[in-house]
Amino acid sequence: MKTEKGFIGIIILVIIALILLKFFFDFSIFEAAESPEGQATLSYTERLLDSIWSVIASPVIFIWNEVLWPLIKLFWATFQAFIAWSQNNLSTSSN
Repeated sequence: MKTEKGFIGIIILVIIALILLKFFFDFSIFEAAESPEGQATLSYTERLLDSIWSVIASPVIFIWNEVLWPLIKLFWATFQAFIAWSQNNLSTSSN
């Protein structure tokens, strides 16, 4: 049986790992980031993310603008219509 944790699960796992590192080994992510090695790592990570974004920016923006945002607007309008319909039915059924 295959399970997928997703992006939020990974973020939570990283936060828990940092908390455990601080508790057991007195490791501080902020002190590590201020060191020269930490600065080099952060600089490398920033360049890497910039490079990745330069490749995927156009498709991601297209998908957001042309697929996801219209779907969100449609779902929101449908939800609002459902709320209005249910309020109408509640007021007419109680009379």
